[in-house]
Amino acid sequence: MFSDFIELIGAFVLVLAILQITSDRLYFSIKVYAVQSFFVSISILSIGIYSSSFDLYVSSFLTLVIKTFIIPYALFKTIDEMKIKREIKAFVNITNSLLVISAIIIFTFLLTRYINIGGSVIAKEIFPISLSIIFIGAFIMVSRQKPITQLIGFLTLENGIMLVATSVTYGMPLIVEIGIFFDVIVGATMASLIIHHINHDIDDMDATSLSDFKE
Repeated sequence: MFSDFIELIGAFVLVLAILQITSDRLYFSIKVYAVQSFFVSISILSIGIYSSSFDLYVSSFLTLVIKTFIIPYALFKTIDEMKIKREIKAFVNITNSLLVISAIIIFTFLLTRYINIGGSVIAKEIFPISLSIIFIGAFIMVSRQKPITQLIGFLTLENGIMLVATSVTYGMPLIVEIGIFFDVIVGATMASLIIHHINHDIDDMDATSLSDFKE
């Protein structure tokens, strides 16, 4: 059934979000984000075909081009110039991170059982998965020290938002989606530039080093 297919794609995206927690290698994290974005674009395209929505065709194409190719390429160039390959240390280690993520996923699935979601069966099945991805992205942002890893967490969170938006509402108005895509690509580009310039002045590039800029 179509709903089972969409749920399966959502499960792949969730597993890839969990994989972000299991490694401290930046190259791996960026590749995982690119594959995750590819599955999100497939999900959007499938729902677009199912609902005969041209807006979702455009959204799927933009997701594929921007989030699967352009942003990962920019991130690869950034870490090559910074000459860093891994997250040296994190606020929460991998083992404890996996325990936290497991609790978050269980809590999310239990919570959504009591939330009445309007719309199709697809929305009801994909909603807890998307919400879990959003929470995982937020957790990556607060549990990692490298700004580049925190940026990947933000982009993962945004993938979760895209997944739930297209599944629950069959997409937002096209002009809104295009605006969001431009916001994401501009934000990612600006963050990469800022990280690159800060790295020239700070040898140990992590978020705690930014406290040196306080007056």
